[in-house]
Amino acid sequence: MFRDRDDAARQLAQALAAYRGSNPLVLAIPRGAVPMGKVLADDLGGELDVVLVRKLGAPYQPELALGAIDE
Repeated sequence: MFRDRDDAARQLAQALAAYRGSNPLVLAIPRGAVPMGKVLADDLGGELDVVLVRKLGAPYQPELALGAIDE
C-alpha cells in the first residue's frame, strides 16, 4: 500500500488536494508523524506544528501504546 512513510504522506496529500493553497495547519505527534507531517504540510502549502502527547500504555506490556493523552 505504501513504500514508506514519505509515500504515505504524499498519498494523503493527494487525497487532501482540495486544501492545497488554503494554508492548512498540519498537527503531528513526535517520532514518526513529524517527518510525515512535514511532507504533508509542504505538499499542501500549509504550516506544521507539533502536539506533545504522553503515551497511554497497555497493562503489562510497556512497549505497546493504546493511545495518546494531551492536556
